[in-house]
Amino acid sequence: MLWVLVLASALAVELHGTVRADQRAVANARAEARARWAARGGLAVLAERLRERLANPSPAGAFAVTDPLLIPAVEYRLEGVAVRATAHDARARVQLNLAPEADLHTLFSAAGVEPGRAGVLAARVAQWRAAHAPPPLAPDSSGRRLRPPPGAFAQVGDLRRVPGVTQAEYERLAPLLSVAGDGLVNVNTAPAAVLRTLPGIDAEGARALVARRRAGPMLSQYEVLGALPTASRLAVQDRFTELQTRAAYLPRAAEVEVSAAPDGSPLRARIRAVAVLSGRERAALVGVVER
Repeated sequence: MLWVLVLASALAVELHGTVRADQRAVANARAEARARWAARGGLAVLAERLRERLANPSPAGAFAVTDPLLIPAVEYRLEGVAVRATAHDARARVQLNLAPEADLHTLFSAAGVEPGRAGVLAARVAQWRAAHAPPPLAPDSSGRRLRPPPGAFAQVGDLRRVPGVTQAEYERLAPLLSVAGDGLVNVNTAPAAVLRTLPGIDAEGARALVARRRAGPMLSQYEVLGALPTASRLAVQDRFTELQTRAAYLPRAAEVEVSAAPDGSPLRARIRAVAVLSGRERAALVGVVER
C-alpha cells in the first residue's frame, strides 16, 4: 500500500507539472499571437501616417525635414500590448552594399574607430561583400533582365559575419549603416559621421552642416556651400560635380521598425520593412520581415 501511495503521488506531481507546462505554452502562444497582430497593426498605422504626410506636402516637399525620424514615432497600447513604430530616413545612413571601401574607411574613422583599424575593417567588409555578392540574373524569355536580388548584406546584422568584426565595433557602427536606399546621403538628416563620406566634407564641414540645418533644411548644393567654413568650402568646390551626384536633400525610402511587447511576457514581435516614398499619398511597403 505504501508503494502504491508513493507511485500515485509521483504521478500526481508529474501530471501537475505537465499541466503547468501546458498552461505556460498556451499563455506564450496567446501572447505571441497578440504581439504579432499588434505589430502588424502598428505597421499599418505608421504606413497610413506616412501617406497622410505625402498627401499634405510643404512647398519644399512632404519630407523636407532635418530629423532622421521622418514622422514622430507611433506609440500606443492596445489590449495590454505596447506598440512602437518608427520610420527612419535610409539616406541618413551609409548603404552597406553600395558604399565604396574609401567611404567605409572614412565612416568607421569618423565613428571613433582608430584609423588604422578602420582601414582594416573597411577592407574586410569590401572583401566579404565581393565574395558573397549574389550572381547577376540572366535575361528572361523577353530579353529583359529581372530585378537583381539584394546585395551581399541582406541586413545590417550580417556585418557580424565579417571575419574580425567585434561585437563592440558592430554596436558602434550598426546605427550608421543601412541596406536600404540608393546610396545617396541626405545632408539634412545624416549625422556628422555619415556626412563625412560626402566629397570634400571634413570634420569641421560636417559640424557646420549640422549646425546650419537647425535653421531649416537645405535644398541645394549651393546652400551646402554657403554653410561651410572657408577651408571646407574650397575643398568641396574642387569636387563640386561629385557632390552633386552623391548628396540628397529629401528622403526617398524609410526604414520602418515596429515592436510589440505584451504585458508580463518576455516575448516580443518585431517587423522590419522599407517604405518607398514616391508620389502623392504613396508609401509602398517592401521587404517586410516579421520576427
